[in-house]
Amino acid sequence: MLPTNQLRGSLLPLLALVLLVTQAQAQRPVRILYFDAPTGAPSSAHLYAGSRLVSETELPRHNFTETIEVPGGNLTLSFLPGVLEEGDDVPASAPKVSVPEGWDKALLLVFEDEKNPVLPIRIKAIDASDDVFGPGSVYFVNFSGIRVGGNVGDKRLDLKPMSFEIIKNPVRENGYYPTRLFSINQEGERPRRFVKQMWEHNGSDRQLLFIIPKPAPVFASYYCAPIRDF
Repeated sequence: MLPTNQLRGSLLPLLALVLLVTQAQAQRPVRILYFDAPTGAPSSAHLYAGSRLVSETELPRHNFTETIEVPGGNLTLSFLPGVLEEGDDVPASAPKVSVPEGWDKALLLVFEDEKNPVLPIRIKAIDASDDVFGPGSVYFVNFSGIRVGGNVGDKRLDLKPMSFEIIKNPVRENGYYPTRLFSINQEGERPRRFVKQMWEHNGSDRQLLFIIPKPAPVFASYYCAPIRDF
């Protein structure tokens, strides 16, 4: 039997290896999109977890960033315009977003916030874990005041104003499928055609669809951002 000191010495490298493996496994992927950013909006940011720089990232307007690895656990990410000076803390008013421990993957949507003095944005996080918003799913986010409903492949959609809904696998097989959606601006009004198209289903891709408010008489339009290899 090894003496206690020798036993401790032999275990230390193993414990260090286990710790490194655990930390690596705790990393999880996120992607970021600043859809429909106004003219002059920031095009990049530095992500901090506490005082630790996680990544420098672009804030793209039309497609999500490549995957960024962030720490696991209950995480708060801060967005800053540049690198913190050594010894400085993240400003209390910096834009922040929480990513809960149970989320295996996350999508971060960036919006304008003119009142933020550090960086004029705010961030909303979406749980993109495979069992929530997994491959083959369409995530509808309605930022408008209209109600949208109809058929998305084999599934029914009833999306209220300022709400979201996830449709998992609109059809069983990969390929094109019909989508017919109608909109109602006010209760009691006759439904108006909103979408009548053939959409493509790929069981390995996610799609995030925004419904965006527009002036009358259109009231709303939509934009779809594909998310591949995530």
